[in-house]
Amino acid sequence: MAFLLKMISDLQTLKIFFKESVKTPIFGVGVYAFDRLGLEDVFQPYRMLALRYSLDTELIEKEIELLSLEKGRGTRHIVKPRNSTTVLTHEKTIRFLRPFKNPLIIPYKASSKMDAVCRENGWILAAPPTKFGKGLFENKVKFRRILEELRVPAPPGEITNASDLDFELLKHKYGVPFVLQHPQRGGGKGTFFIHSLEEWEHALRKMKFKEAEGIQIKEDISRLEVIIAKYIKGPSPSITGCVTRHGILSTSPQYQIIDAPELYNPTKGSGLFCGHDWSSARFSQDVRDQAYDAVQKVGVYFQKFGYKGIFGIDFIMDEKTQKLYVTECNPRLLGSFPTITMLQVMNNEPPILAFHLLEYLGINYNIDIVSVNEKMRAEKFGSQMFVHNLTLKWAHSGAFVKPGVYKMSPKLEFLRDGYAMKHLKNKDEFLLTDGVLQKGAHYSPNRRLCRIITLRGVLSEDKKTLSPWAKNIAISVHNSFNLRPARLARFIKFFNPNYLAKG
Repeated sequence: MAFLLKMISDLQTLKIFFKESVKTPIFGVGVYAFDRLGLEDVFQPYRMLALRYSLDTELIEKEIELLSLEKGRGTRHIVKPRNSTTVLTHEKTIRFLRPFKNPLIIPYKASSKMDAVCRENGWILAAPPTKFGKGLFENKVKFRRILEELRVPAPPGEITNASDLDFELLKHKYGVPFVLQHPQRGGGKGTFFIHSLEEWEHALRKMKFKEAEGIQIKEDISRLEVIIAKYIKGPSPSITGCVTRHGILSTSPQYQIIDAPELYNPTKGSGLFCGHDWSSARFSQDVRDQAYDAVQKVGVYFQKFGYKGIFGIDFIMDEKTQKLYVTECNPRLLGSFPTITMLQVMNNEPPILAFHLLEYLGINYNIDIVSVNEKMRAEKFGSQMFVHNLTLKWAHSGAFVKPGVYKMSPKLEFLRDGYAMKHLKNKDEFLLTDGVLQKGAHYSPNRRLCRIITLRGVLSEDKKTLSPWAKNIAISVHNSFNLRPARLARFIKFFNPNYLAKG
């Protein structure tokens, strides 16, 4: 018990604590094994559960014990939703976990079905309850009201009923473009930058329909509260926080890559998330202090409601005044994982995800929160880009794409196997990983093809568009999949549900 009172202040003392004090089996769960990487470099044994069996999973399982439900199925997918709930409710997973006593499960986010299967089997779910999601903190309207209460700056605007919207009045009040946001839908489906009456009418039409398992369902939005806000010109930083019993932890802020046409087809919408850039995130102390103030106030507020663990805050930064405005919150793990964990370990920082786990393990621990925050807020080097199917059609890959380490010389050149950031040796190399499927695999429109990881920045000087080097890589990688239209796709799928299961 004496060791439990020792301070965790850095990566080394964190590793010692896990080695000596944590006896609970720990499993990361995701659609792909890559999704939950990072912790294998902090403690052992660390294991993973995955749905898809990708080519990079084949590399990962050589070093980390894991279960992939679709191993041996080739390009045929299990005809169930593409998420962690499918993994945890599957009979293979339940059998696999049976020998382990009260294992800790780390998903991207919780669901009611996931919560139920964990309770039934005595598993510990390391994720905030669903009540904190779209019904509360993830709801943009409710979160904006929280920001107003906390006096944390949000983009100038208002909450109003959808039935009261008038384009001409809003155009006069906010100028064009202005922003229209649905309270519960993510970028592309719920955030619209309005430049004209035509775009306004298009946005309202899109808001009247939601998609559920590929089916368009009409909604009555007459009573829906929406956000109307002034358009702030500038880049989009974000920050990762963690609510612990000892206080609020946070990393250094990073830039988000948003609406990059080389990575995500812009016809999908506005606010399309495409990756992160840590190397370019060299903010002034004033900007950093604004971010830390926001994450501290929001974290303390969340704690009052019983929230614990990871959360993320997205900002827009006025390029003229350098003022940060909070745009939304994600009460769950984030798109920055697992890359940010890899970065932190390589940077000799205690990874913030480890403290998320300590909050759910139910054991005593103590930390020097000032020292840990100081280390986690150090400058970082690296970037990640998410490459999507840009064809706007169901497509299949016509080429074999090997996961691993590449460089441009001047064309795409494979160097060696690899699946994690630690496998990169210099800033001219980059990693192609995260769900790289076999030749012939099918992808729905805008489905992610892979993740590109680098040791250098990928944003240009404006911190919004990709640099020429990054553009060349993104285009080359997308082209390497040789995507071809999947002809008669919906007709074939009607008779064969295994066909065209979403990426």
